[in-house]
Amino acid sequence: MKQKHTSTQSKQRRCAPRTARPSSCDYLRAKPFFTPVYEDDNLLIADKPAGVLVQDESGKICDTLLNRAKRYLHERGDASGCSSIKLCHRLDTGTSGLILLAKNADAEAQAVELIRRRLLQKEYLCVTFGQPSPSEAELRDYLLKDSAKGVVRVVKTPRTGAREIITRYSTLRTSGRLALLRVELVTGRTHQIRAHLASVGCPIVGDSKYGVNSVNRELKCKYQLLCAWKLTFPVIESGPLSAVSGQSFSAGEPWYVPQLREGVLK
Repeated sequence: MKQKHTSTQSKQRRCAPRTARPSSCDYLRAKPFFTPVYEDDNLLIADKPAGVLVQDESGKICDTLLNRAKRYLHERGDASGCSSIKLCHRLDTGTSGLILLAKNADAEAQAVELIRRRLLQKEYLCVTFGQPSPSEAELRDYLLKDSAKGVVRVVKTPRTGAREIITRYSTLRTSGRLALLRVELVTGRTHQIRAHLASVGCPIVGDSKYGVNSVNRELKCKYQLLCAWKLTFPVIESGPLSAVSGQSFSAGEPWYVPQLREGVLK
């Protein structure tokens, strides 16, 4: 005999949550907006917009910078570069600017080694709420990472789990409560610039983790005003990156630089 379901059983069935199917994702579903700054057979330097995730290791988010780079190479007919391209370092989602990608394993290994040995000079532009004193300095402290909360904390003395951070800055211009800084990232730790400047009372405008949210809302800044503005390579005698030996590359000027210069942002 066929079993009849009561109204309660039917209701429970209708209300039972459905198991979500894993979403499939490939680079052709990424947005076709990609800005190359330099490209050769081994290397690709891109200018990343603020708000774009660099890479999603879960494979659920299609529109990442890495997938945009793959789509860009695919549409240019570079099948080899498309299949092997790798990120050499990362930028926070809300940070804009230059990011280095290698088209093959040899180029990736050389780039990663330059970064590890601190031979690739990284300069940033940012706007802070508050004007640093002195106007130019080198900050040396230690960084504690809380992976569970996705934040870091700056401490003044060495302790278990803390890693040394070195950040150099110089003030380029001030406007009211704000300052435009050029920052050199000597060590490259998670959220280093954001947390280090916040620790001296000058958080980056638009930063929701380490900044002042009331100011962020007032100035209508969705992402932190931080740009990886310039990359300078050392002299490279040989290897896949020798083509960029001693060269510097710059991102486009962020929108907030002329606004601060003209006193619109203050």
